[in-house]
Amino acid sequence: MGSCVYHVAHQRFTQALSTAGRNVEIEPFTQALYDARELAMSRMRAEATALEAEGIVAVQLRQHTHSWGSHTTEFFAIGTAVRPLRADHVIDRPTMVLGLDD
Repeated sequence: MGSCVYHVAHQRFTQALSTAGRNVEIEPFTQALYDARELAMSRMRAEATALEAEGIVAVQLRQHTHSWGSHTTEFFAIGTAVRPLRADHVIDRPTMVLGLDD
Protein backbone atom coordinates (compact mmCIF):
# COMPACT_ATOMS: atom_id res chain seq x y z
CA MET A 1 0.00 0.00 0.00
CA GLY A 2 1.01 3.60 -0.39
CA SER A 3 -0.48 6.79 0.93
CA CYS A 4 0.11 10.50 0.39
CA VAL A 5 -1.60 13.45 2.03
CA TYR A 6 -0.80 16.59 0.07
CA HIS A 7 -1.42 20.25 0.85
CA VAL A 8 -1.59 23.02 -1.73
CA ALA A 9 -0.79 26.49 -0.45
CA HIS A 10 -3.45 29.18 -0.80
CA GLN A 11 -3.19 31.44 -3.82
CA ARG A 12 -2.09 35.00 -3.43
CA PHE A 13 -4.91 37.53 -3.61
CA THR A 14 -3.82 38.81 -7.03
CA GLN A 15 -3.71 35.25 -8.41
CA ALA A 16 -7.21 34.55 -7.10
CA LEU A 17 -8.56 37.78 -8.64
CA SER A 18 -7.11 36.99 -12.04
CA THR A 19 -9.23 33.81 -12.29
CA ALA A 20 -12.36 35.05 -10.49
CA GLY A 21 -15.52 34.35 -12.44
CA ARG A 22 -13.69 32.33 -15.08
CA ASN A 23 -13.83 28.61 -15.65
CA VAL A 24 -10.09 27.94 -15.82
CA GLU A 25 -7.76 25.26 -14.59
CA ILE A 26 -5.92 26.16 -11.41
CA GLU A 27 -2.58 24.61 -12.28
CA PRO A 28 -1.17 24.28 -8.73
CA PHE A 29 -4.15 22.09 -7.77
CA THR A 30 -3.84 19.94 -10.90
CA GLN A 31 -0.11 19.47 -10.33
CA ALA A 32 -0.73 18.63 -6.66
CA LEU A 33 -3.17 15.87 -7.67
CA TYR A 34 -0.62 14.43 -10.09
CA ASP A 35 2.18 14.62 -7.51
CA ALA A 36 0.10 13.06 -4.71
CA ARG A 37 -1.03 10.20 -6.97
CA GLU A 38 2.54 9.49 -8.09
CA LEU A 39 3.87 9.57 -4.53
CA ALA A 40 1.20 7.12 -3.31
CA MET A 41 1.86 4.71 -6.20
CA SER A 42 5.65 4.94 -5.87
CA ARG A 43 5.38 4.15 -2.16
CA MET A 44 3.26 1.10 -3.00
CA ARG A 45 5.86 0.01 -5.59
CA ALA A 46 8.67 0.49 -3.06
CA GLU A 47 6.88 -1.75 -0.57
CA ALA A 48 6.38 -4.41 -3.25
CA THR A 49 10.08 -4.18 -4.18
CA ALA A 50 11.05 -4.64 -0.54
CA LEU A 51 8.92 -7.81 -0.52
CA GLU A 52 10.71 -8.99 -3.71
CA ALA A 53 7.41 -9.07 -5.57
CA GLU A 54 7.31 -9.53 -9.32
CA GLY A 55 4.29 -7.28 -9.68
CA ILE A 56 1.17 -5.85 -8.10
CA VAL A 57 -2.38 -6.87 -9.06
CA ALA A 58 -5.88 -5.74 -8.10
CA VAL A 59 -4.69 -2.19 -7.52
CA GLN A 60 -7.19 0.29 -6.15
CA LEU A 61 -6.40 4.00 -6.14
CA ARG A 62 -8.64 6.26 -4.08
CA GLN A 63 -8.63 10.01 -3.73
CA HIS A 64 -10.16 11.75 -0.72
CA THR A 65 -10.62 15.41 0.07
CA HIS A 66 -10.72 15.97 3.79
CA SER A 67 -13.09 18.34 5.55
CA TRP A 68 -10.25 19.60 7.74
CA GLY A 69 -8.57 21.29 4.84
CA SER A 70 -10.02 22.43 1.53
CA HIS A 71 -6.49 22.58 0.13
CA THR A 72 -5.63 19.06 1.30
CA THR A 73 -6.08 15.87 -0.68
CA GLU A 74 -5.14 12.25 0.00
CA PHE A 75 -4.34 9.45 -2.40
CA PHE A 76 -4.39 5.88 -1.12
CA ALA A 77 -3.08 3.04 -3.30
CA ILE A 78 -3.54 -0.59 -2.31
CA GLY A 79 -2.87 -3.78 -4.20
CA THR A 80 -1.73 -7.39 -3.89
CA ALA A 81 1.98 -8.08 -4.31
CA VAL A 82 2.73 -11.17 -6.39
CA ARG A 83 5.82 -13.26 -5.79
CA PRO A 84 6.80 -16.87 -6.54
CA LEU A 85 6.28 -19.56 -3.91
CA ARG A 86 9.42 -21.46 -4.96
CA ALA A 87 12.50 -20.66 -7.02
CA ASP A 88 11.23 -22.84 -9.92
CA HIS A 89 7.70 -21.40 -9.78
CA VAL A 90 6.71 -19.34 -12.83
CA ILE A 91 4.03 -16.68 -12.48
CA ASP A 92 1.83 -16.27 -15.56
CA ARG A 93 1.53 -12.74 -16.86
CA PRO A 94 -1.87 -11.34 -15.81
CA THR A 95 -4.43 -10.55 -18.49
CA MET A 96 -6.75 -7.57 -18.62
CA VAL A 97 -10.30 -8.29 -17.49
CA LEU A 98 -13.07 -5.85 -18.29
CA GLY A 99 -16.39 -6.48 -16.57
CA LEU A 100 -19.55 -6.00 -18.63
CA ASP A 101 -21.84 -5.53 -15.66
CA ASP A 102 -23.33 -2.13 -14.89
